[in-house]
Amino acid sequence: MSEFKFKKFDIRQTNSAMKVGTDGVLLGAWAYATQPNRILDIGTGTGLVAMMLAQRFPNAHVDAVEIDDSAIIDAKYNFTNSSFSSRLIAHHLRIQSFEPKIKYDLIVSNPPYFERSLKPEKEGRVAARHDALLSFKELIDVVSRLLGPTGNCDFIIPANRQEELITLAKKHKLYLSRKTTVRGQNESPVKRVLLSFTQEDSPLSSTELVIEKRRHEYTEAYINLTKDFYLKM
Repeated sequence: MSEFKFKKFDIRQTNSAMKVGTDGVLLGAWAYATQPNRILDIGTGTGLVAMMLAQRFPNAHVDAVEIDDSAIIDAKYNFTNSSFSSRLIAHHLRIQSFEPKIKYDLIVSNPPYFERSLKPEKEGRVAARHDALLSFKELIDVVSRLLGPTGNCDFIIPANRQEELITLAKKHKLYLSRKTTVRGQNESPVKRVLLSFTQEDSPLSSTELVIEKRRHEYTEAYINLTKDFYLKM
């Protein structure tokens, strides 16, 4: 599918190896900061999460960074053709080289996560899914450098790698404040987890989200989370 239509914007995904998927929608709907003015999306791909956040936070300006030559074409096109275009900027470079003169109220990322031994066929998908270009350590290094003192950084990652990210974050004085485990259905194993970190060590808020009651029948919790975006919710 070369184009995906949401309620308030469209996503062209002709060039990007990584298409619109549940992970990105979950992160864009779940990530939160109190009245953020500056948001950073690391590895924006088609620009989906950046545009969802621009919709949710009408006073926020969003910087979206993408290294992939093909994905950035789609992101720039999607930004330009959205009603949020004046508040969205796509930057084509490695996040490690990104040096803004500001700090961010909210940083989000759907980071790479496949092991190198499980290489998909397309090179672009490899870059998007692997930590060859951006390891968890590098991600946390960048976040600790760019996050404002009262800001949040929010991620969606595989559940089996959450302890790795939590441990790395804590070494940089980033503390887990909110966590949502995600199941496809009630009986399904937890494969994804949404994590939010702050620089204040506070009590953890932990919840679980089940996406479907059965195939193609969504739970009330998932509908409530995503209804502002999906056309048919």
